[in-house]
Amino acid sequence: MSEIIEVREMRMEIWEPDDPGQAQAPWWGAKWVPISGGEGDDHFIDAGEGRWRNHLGDAVHDDQAFFLGWPSLGSWLHEVAEAMEHHGQSSWFGAVTTPRVGSSGDIDWWN
Repeated sequence: MSEIIEVREMRMEIWEPDDPGQAQAPWWGAKWVPISGGEGDDHFIDAGEGRWRNHLGDAVHDDQAFFLGWPSLGSWLHEVAEAMEHHGQSSWFGAVTTPRVGSSGDIDWWN
């Protein structure tokens, strides 16, 4: 939980909501909550109102953010479970990057 707060606070400090480019190509949003990621690249949930409410997105550190097409955290986690179950099988192709378990036992969501 502390990492979620830390990442959100860092993004909110850097984010420039008054930048005209944010309307067309946002880097971050006021109601976005990070859920996973690392090294400045973060998956998030849109907790705001409107079309993208509860959808998951990807906010990279050096480009605009975009929505991944997942309508909920539950649907995304199902795909993550599928990716983990089929980990290492070359015939498996999922929409989520295959998680890797590091030497510390943490799941690395990014390849």
